[in-house]
Amino acid sequence: MPYEYVLLSPEKVEIRYDIAGLGSRALAAVLDDLLVLLLNAIVLLILTVLEDTMRLITTIIGRIGEGWALAGLAFFAFISWFAYYILFEIWWNGQTPAKRAFGLRVIRLDGTPAPPGAILIRELVRLVDAFPICIFGYNVAGLVAFFNPYGQRLGDMLAGTFVIKERRVALPTLQSLSAMQTEEHPLEIYVPTVFALSASEYRALRAFLERREQFPADVRERLANELYQHLIQRLGLYVPPDVPREGILEAIATRYARERGRLE
Repeated sequence: MPYEYVLLSPEKVEIRYDIAGLGSRALAAVLDDLLVLLLNAIVLLILTVLEDTMRLITTIIGRIGEGWALAGLAFFAFISWFAYYILFEIWWNGQTPAKRAFGLRVIRLDGTPAPPGAILIRELVRLVDAFPICIFGYNVAGLVAFFNPYGQRLGDMLAGTFVIKERRVALPTLQSLSAMQTEEHPLEIYVPTVFALSASEYRALRAFLERREQFPADVRERLANELYQHLIQRLGLYVPPDVPREGILEAIATRYARERGRLE
């Protein structure tokens, strides 16, 4: 299984996602299942300390028998297990409490957030490939994910999703944003206008500039060259050949941010 998933954006910029490892996913699943059991235990404890509720439960058990009562309790625990994963992943945009703790997130293969329908599919199929009380089921899910190129279990394959490991990056400070907004880049003399630059092109440019240190040297050079060729044609710029290409890209981004106020 590869460690990265590479997505090519419409602006021809590579976006890389770290595929979540099987170990962290297994630990997150175990922790989430323990949280479901804890929540069910808390609900059961609350019911047992309420006198009126206990009287009602005793009456129900007397009428339907202990077997059916236990079956009803098991059914409630089963439904709450499904509800836990589905509601949290919809509410927290692809994360459960354990996924958030481990820095994992469910997204679609095109890099967009997983919609409620996809989350519903992947979690309902959990019954097949990750049954909570069946060790064999967990092994099957792990084997499927291990041999899948994107680490997908069966539910992910059907839903078109996969799990990524989020990269923790430091947020920019107000001072750095202020400097970008007001200070002119030295190479802006070669960038008289950025009027033709679209918001999506600017975001792609910013994504490259902010992440270029993470790329291998050859990949960084290739991406910088592709962006440079595209943008100077797009903006109709003339730049002498001895001017650094990444410097021109910085100048374009800085001028756009200052003139159009687009710092996202």
